Amino acid sequence: MSVPESPNGRAAVPRIGLVVGILVLASSTSIMSTDMYSPSLPDLAKWFDTTPSNVKLTISLNMLAFGLAQLLHGPLSDRFGRRPVILCSLVSVAILCVGCALAQTIEQLIAMRILLGIAAAAEAVVGLAILKDLYDEQQQVKALALLGMVIAVTPAVAPIAGGYLHVAFGWQSNFYVISAMALLSAGIVAAMLPESAVIDKQGLRARRVLQGYGRLLANGDFLVHSSMLGVGMGLIFVFVTGAPFVLIDYLGVPIDHFGYYQASIVAAFFFGSVLASRLADHWPGGRLLHFGVAVITIGAIALTIIVLTDVLSPWRFAGAYSIMTFGMGPLFAVAPSRALRSIKGQAGIAAALLTGIEQITAGLAALAISLANDGTARPLVWVTLVMLCLLLLQLKVSRQWSSA
Repeated sequence: MSVPESPNGRAAVPRIGLVVGILVLASSTSIMSTDMYSPSLPDLAKWFDTTPSNVKLTISLNMLAFGLAQLLHGPLSDRFGRRPVILCSLVSVAILCVGCALAQTIEQLIAMRILLGIAAAAEAVVGLAILKDLYDEQQQVKALALLGMVIAVTPAVAPIAGGYLHVAFGWQSNFYVISAMALLSAGIVAAMLPESAVIDKQGLRARRVLQGYGRLLANGDFLVHSSMLGVGMGLIFVFVTGAPFVLIDYLGVPIDHFGYYQASIVAAFFFGSVLASRLADHWPGGRLLHFGVAVITIGAIALTIIVLTDVLSPWRFAGAYSIMTFGMGPLFAVAPSRALRSIKGQAGIAAALLTGIEQITAGLAALAISLANDGTARPLVWVTLVMLCLLLLQLKVSRQWSSA
């Protein structure tokens, strides 16, 4: 299926709602592959007779693989098209999720999770490339806000469902459900997603790919806004990786209740995305970006005060993170379009490097939490403050590019 032509012979651009809806179906599967089983993380340490740090590697190494693999999925989608790449990804996710469920040791689970990260990486790259193919910057901001708004439902619902599935059927059941969802998503993508790319038969030539990445790495505007996304995603995965141990082990939240706390921070991201979508027609992108970073700063300061003054409770902990994720709605709506605004051609490569930077940064933040684990919430505070300092520095540099 390709983009249909209008009566005058020119390609008719599909409705944003249709494209975003299809991308949500595909992207939700890769999100579920982590968020659905996150309530099981503390119990996996007992199941595999291993340490919490080793269990956390199933998150952090998955994220690093996810980020690095995107550097390949982008050129693949330029060469073969967006649809074939995303379809192969979803089928592979279905198979590898079964492999995760059948793991007998923590080493086997880590290996399966790394392969799952590689396979699931296509969704983020392809989705962003499709929006770049079809829409201008203002439409991209609205589409990304809408995409973030709807995708927010998945990480809100997934850990709630995952907690109940864990209690009723065991941690393996989460991966069987994700496998089935991946196959369903593949069928819908095959039936409904239009091909938006102009196939580049030279898209996989090593010299062309390296030259494309070289131009992007020399593009300061692209790098600063891509790295802002990385810090935002890193802050989210600091929570995803560390919060189950803080809330379940340290604060005594039942496994099947953990999802409600994660749902609260995702709901905040949802409403932040709603606000960004509404303000996109009235505020310039730079103003929206500054607003988002200001709200994230307030949330990070609140988290620091709550943890370091020993007034920590489950809902205060989730509340501080909710303030941060509310600010991420505008950040995630504006930063991708700003990163891609100066890019001409090779949208797959550009989307791959952007999301690769995003996911690798998130993986490194998750790895830092894995290695710094001490059974309390303090490592989350230290990593959050480091990420916040990076974000404020990036915002200062982004002003220079906006005024250039």
